Amino acid sequence: MKKIVAQVLNRKFSVLFLFIISSILIGYAYKALPIRQGDGYEYALILQSFFNHLSPDIRQVDINSLLKIIQTQPSSYDATVLQKVLKAFNQHKNEIYLGILRSNHGEYFGYHFWLYSFISLPAKWLLAILRLNELKAFQLTNTLWMILTLKYVLLFSKQSPFFRWSIALLYVLGCSFFYLKWPHPEVFLAACILIASCAFLDCRFHLAVGAATLATLQNPSVIFLVASVLLFFIAKDFRLSAFKNLVQWLKPYLWMVLIAATSFIPYFFYYYHYKKLNLITVRGFVNPSLISSDRFFSTLFDWNQGLIVGFPGILIGVAIVLFYRLIQIFLHRNQPVLRSVDALLPAFFLMLLPTLSQTNWNHGQEIFSRYAFWTTMVLIVWFVANLETFRGFIQFSVLAVALGLQLLPNEIFFRHAEDGHYLKMKPQATWFLTHLPGWYNPDPEIFAERTRGYERFGETIAPNPIDAPFIFLDRTGKIRKILLYQAQALQTESRLCGINGKLASNDGDNPVATLLAKARFNPQGWGYLNGSFQCALPLSLRFSDGGNARNFTIQGWSKPDAEGSWIKSRESSLVLPIVPPNLRQVRLRLKLRVDAKLVKDTPQLAVVVNGQQVSQWQLENPGQVSEYEAVIPSQGLSARSPLALNFHLLPSSQSIPISDAPGQVKVMEFEITTSRL
Repeated sequence: MKKIVAQVLNRKFSVLFLFIISSILIGYAYKALPIRQGDGYEYALILQSFFNHLSPDIRQVDINSLLKIIQTQPSSYDATVLQKVLKAFNQHKNEIYLGILRSNHGEYFGYHFWLYSFISLPAKWLLAILRLNELKAFQLTNTLWMILTLKYVLLFSKQSPFFRWSIALLYVLGCSFFYLKWPHPEVFLAACILIASCAFLDCRFHLAVGAATLATLQNPSVIFLVASVLLFFIAKDFRLSAFKNLVQWLKPYLWMVLIAATSFIPYFFYYYHYKKLNLITVRGFVNPSLISSDRFFSTLFDWNQGLIVGFPGILIGVAIVLFYRLIQIFLHRNQPVLRSVDALLPAFFLMLLPTLSQTNWNHGQEIFSRYAFWTTMVLIVWFVANLETFRGFIQFSVLAVALGLQLLPNEIFFRHAEDGHYLKMKPQATWFLTHLPGWYNPDPEIFAERTRGYERFGETIAPNPIDAPFIFLDRTGKIRKILLYQAQALQTESRLCGINGKLASNDGDNPVATLLAKARFNPQGWGYLNGSFQCALPLSLRFSDGGNARNFTIQGWSKPDAEGSWIKSRESSLVLPIVPPNLRQVRLRLKLRVDAKLVKDTPQLAVVVNGQQVSQWQLENPGQVSEYEAVIPSQGLSARSPLALNFHLLPSSQSIPISDAPGQVKVMEFEITTSRL
């Protein structure tokens, strides 16, 4: 009787929890501004094509319809992107947008399969009927998949209340909120994988195979979860005598095999339209030769985008479980080495394996790698299923540790969402690079793009040697880590500090030449230099593409071109890690060009050093290269590095206030020199 009462109360509490969390999720999805992340334009165009004519081929009417919505509804989508797509469409180009390619029959399809856009169609219909922002269709669809997942776990799973509530809490705290707004299938994939993993433990093998297969239609890597479930089910009932009547033995598996076979639909679809099985592979966005143990380690433990950042509770919890099971096996010889739930572990590792082949390793994300996010759903189920074998106090203690650790990323990145951007160093990574730079050696692409704040997308293997070296500056202006390219290692000082530049080490026992001689490089030719460094004067910067200025620019600068970088806002900043010698004065020289269109209203440029204005120039000679000089008196210099330098763009007396749009003043070269006492 007590057991029945407990079950009824648990169910009622589960329904109440579902109602509360569903209300929060739906309210958040309704109020949140739609964002364009990753391949958002592609998915949005495919969704619009389904909305207009119930087919995934993108037509002119679809581009025009989506363009109108973007122009009238608030979002982070850019109408100019769709205008370029429309222009390319009218010119019958083979690729009208990244990954939207013309087929052999003249139609346009995205290189991602269209399932995710299709399942977002009901939400778009509803929003259109209610005359609401149709760009919220994806975040509303993601919300419904989160609710569906929680409903299965809490109300339909056959497992214990401890299992169900542990899974639900870890799922909610597992950064799903951060991907909820994405016009991307991450939440959908995570939902399918979590339901499949739970259904596997419930021995609902048809549901497990079906949910996992649904995910494979959007990401082929999930086929390994399908295979794990099928192989376990077949092995479970395997008998040698079954071969005497093979057809009869195979009957129970027939439906599951047929369901799993639908995983190949995307391959048939693309082969029919393009005579290619996979457009992503054809476009060169994956390269199997890049799969390595280093990348696998990066997926788990990188302090910028690894599992340790978004799922610290799960990673630590899994480590505790593995240690506990090893102890149990050692102490109790009759303890089984493997359990049925362990079939999920190879699925996790094998699902991750294809994701390691991406050429764009520092990809768009929220908090941590989106591939690590959805693959970890099987780890959540494996972790909690193993917790059920623990004894009372230990069981709840380990769960409390896991849940407590999962609060950390939610606390950090909900309060400071901008810290989760994929072109910015995470706070954890910044701490290691500042205090223990030798302990954190990220993939070169991660380090290069996050220190510079921009990426060269489309390269086979980033970063580009032309931009080397790359540096990390701590708050005191010391260079704590340098990413070198082996072929240019001997030119590190000049490439970093300018022509005839010298790099001074603050560690007298390890001069730069010695450290360079000891540097180790990976097969692609990249290596790190750790320590504490500054540039000796004179220091010269080139703002052109391939120049060294990008190492020191902080804000307000455009991407460099062949000539230089535009000042793109009213204030632009540099931080210069120079050696603070005993100086009388510092002289700086700036070479720049004013936009030729500003013939009458040339702006003024104020130079502020360490918070004090040292000069103000009336810029002249529009369209021509001009040089300007200023002297920084000794009292204007800080006693320690760095030298903070700000350029303030001011309107002339005749002109109206300057906007924040780029394209008025382009900086080409900068030099700072000094004379000693």
